Amino acid sequence: MMTGPLPEEVQQTVEGFGWEWKTFNKQIQDTYMTDSVHFLDFIYPTTDGFFEDKVVLDAGCGMGRFLKLGAQLGSSDIIGVDLSHSVDAAYRNTRALPNAHVVQADILALPFVEQFDYIFSVGVLHHMQSPREGFSSLAKLLKEKGRISVWVYSKENNGWVIHLLTPLRTYITSHLPKPMLYLVSHILGFILYTCVKLIYKPANESRLGLKLGRLLPCNDYLYYISRLNYASLVSVIFDHLVPQLASYVSKEEIKSWFFEASLSDVMITARKNMSWRGQGTREGSLELE
Repeated sequence: MMTGPLPEEVQQTVEGFGWEWKTFNKQIQDTYMTDSVHFLDFIYPTTDGFFEDKVVLDAGCGMGRFLKLGAQLGSSDIIGVDLSHSVDAAYRNTRALPNAHVVQADILALPFVEQFDYIFSVGVLHHMQSPREGFSSLAKLLKEKGRISVWVYSKENNGWVIHLLTPLRTYITSHLPKPMLYLVSHILGFILYTCVKLIYKPANESRLGLKLGRLLPCNDYLYYISRLNYASLVSVIFDHLVPQLASYVSKEEIKSWFFEASLSDVMITARKNMSWRGQGTREGSLELE
């Protein structure tokens, strides 16, 4: 279901991600990017056993990497939705799973009612014109006692990204032809791959380097991505450079989304000191971190 003609910046962002996931689909299959450990880290503290016999929504499924994992973890039914043409790749990647379904739709106009035991949205809301409105739209689809998990870029600890990368992406890289941006991402990917493998990884794993790692800029995040292979790193760079729309959300802001939706059991946790994971339930007691 579509909402009609999209604003130009939304259309560009949707097309960019559609191109990305179709292009990188085969390159990152069977890598850490499609591993359940990677997935569960985004939706912490939800565990793999939670999916059993649940009706689940993957809001912004891309190429279907987490949609596939949710189906394999025992969901009775899991529906992946995306506004871009990446749904074609998502369908190909999940068509052998009878409990996985793919729908091309806008998060703001989903063709569903309150039917989901669990909703997760990883890396999607911060690419909407109004992340708050997107969250509200999803929260309304939860069953009583249903749970929602979201992951978004954080405003905290991302000052250099906000002030340096955002103008570059907004005015230059998001306007490049996609094949050219793909080439640029490979060049930057080679530099990043060399840096994280030769500096961040040994600085954090050798006995001598334990203290050195803490002194490196963005150490938690860059050490974390040092486990990725080259193709995955290139996809991460492309992902950051392609959209016109990208917001950075403060802890107080994401917390407010959950309370405005009257959710409880709210838990907000930092991921690698550069993003927020939020979780809440339609009914329950209050808990904050």
